[in-house]
Order: sequence, then structure tokens, then C-alpha cells
Amino acid sequence: MVQSSQVLSAALGAGLAYVFPAAYSLAAPRLQGIVSKSPLVFDIQQNPPAESNSEPYECPADQGYRTEIVSLDPLLIYIHDFVSPREADLVIRAGESLLQPSPVTGYGGDGPASQARTSWSAPLPDVVDDAAVACVLRRAESFLGSVLMPGRDDIGAAQLVHYDNGQKFDLHHDWFRQPRLSDADAAAGRRRLYNRVATFFVVLQANCTAGETYFPQAVVPGAAKTQSGSTAHPHNDNDRTTESSLPIWREHENGGLAFRPVAGNALFWLNLFANGTGDTRTLHAGLPVGEGTKTAMNIWPRSYFGPDA
Repeated sequence: MVQSSQVLSAALGAGLAYVFPAAYSLAAPRLQGIVSKSPLVFDIQQNPPAESNSEPYECPADQGYRTEIVSLDPLLIYIHDFVSPREADLVIRAGESLLQPSPVTGYGGDGPASQARTSWSAPLPDVVDDAAVACVLRRAESFLGSVLMPGRDDIGAAQLVHYDNGQKFDLHHDWFRQPRLSDADAAAGRRRLYNRVATFFVVLQANCTAGETYFPQAVVPGAAKTQSGSTAHPHNDNDRTTESSLPIWREHENGGLAFRPVAGNALFWLNLFANGTGDTRTLHAGLPVGEGTKTAMNIWPRSYFGPDA
């Protein structure tokens, strides 16, 4: 089986050397407002407990996920079975007590909670504090292959995000218009900036209707149409369907692609071009959830540059 890192290396070419303009100056630390919340009870439905759930969690050597390249330009990959049901349950438990109104920090907004993003989110514990979070982050880092430069870049911090009925995140980019100086680097006087080179959106729980992830500028692959007009898988196999017989992704009525949330599966895309500038075609939205809830994990790998990178 071809490893995901090999697929990425082939798609990206010989490495990614991010060359940022020298004109960028070091930014001051970002002061992000935090909107406190009243105690709430979130309807996060845990996955059915397995017999082994009473045993200490051990990171599997091979999760056995499968990949499907949906778009090469921009690179957009659908990952089947990226996390197990138990891992999804443990990651949710690691962050659900910390959920607060989601801030807006990517390209398209910057600040505390707004009507553009009405979900709830929480930083997940540091990897040394939670074995399941650490395992998923290591899996993501392995998937990236040569995208991250050893000793310079890192996988970044993970975020838990939760959507209730009607909650959504309007069209936005995950990359920053101006690269950021992390709080830790600012405190240490370290002169380097970072940007989000890629995104993993990992669905942990999807007991809901609607709530698709929508890419309006994604190119529809060369695929046949079903009689209903929706995009069909080129090979007409079961890789993109579940017990509900609904396609995992479809051509949206306004153009682009919409991906239905499926627990355990993930979307991966590159946010930056090789020269470090943001790819505007990665514009995407979390469409409003209908009935039920959706919970996911955001992973934003960081690429650094500057005198101390």
C-alpha cells in the first residue's frame, strides 16, 4: 500500500521550501478576546463503549486509514477511518469541559466570538497530558511526510469544535493574511513567525443532519452524474457511502463540493502555496447543522520562518 506521505511527496514535488518576503516584520503577540460562558450541558453523544475501554489506551502502530484524493490543485484529500471510535470518544472527553464560544482567527476575521462562527470550541490538552490526542497528532504528522521541516516546523495545537442545531462557521480561510508570532515565542523573545500550512478536519461525532463542510471553489472531479443530479463516485464503489447510502461528498447546488460529516473520517488540505502565500481556493464553510450535533477536531500544522526559525 502506498503510504500517505508518499502520495503527498509526489503531489507536492521535491519538498516544500517556504520562501516568505523579507518585508514581513515580526508581529506583536495577538491578544485574542475570550468570551466566557455560563455553565452549559452539551449534548455530545459518546461512541458506544467497547470492551477494551476500561483498559489503558495504547496508540496503535497502524490505524489502517484509507485516502482518496478529491482534488490535486488545490490538494484536497479525504481520509477514511482516520480515528477509531474509542479515540474519538477520548478526544471528546479531553476537551468537552473546556468548550467556549468559538473565536474567529483565520483569514476572514480575527477576534472573539461572532455571528460568522456560532459553534463552541476548546483547545485540546497538551500532548503530554492526553495519550489519545498525542496519538492522533503523531498520526497527522506522519501523514504530512515532507511538508513539515524537522527541527523547524511543528504539528501545532489541536482544537475541539462542537456544533449544535443551527450552528455554523461562515466562509473563511484557515491561513493568516499576516503570519503570527506565538505567545510562547513572544515571551521567549524568539524572532520567528508561523502560518497554518495545512488543515486536518477530523469528525469525531456526527449525530446530525446537514452540517456539511463546503468548499465553493473546489473543482468537481471528472465524475458521472446520478439520475438525481448529484456527483457519483467514478468507480461506483462503496468507499464514499455509509449505512445511510448517502454520498460522502457531493456537488453543491451553488458549485463546489460539500462533504457530509462522517464520524472517524477526516478532510485534509494544503492552505499555502510553495512560496508561503495563502491559497484563496481553500475557502470553506461549516454549513449549519440541522437536527442533532456534530463534534470535530481541528489540526493546523505550523510552518515557521524568520531569523530564529
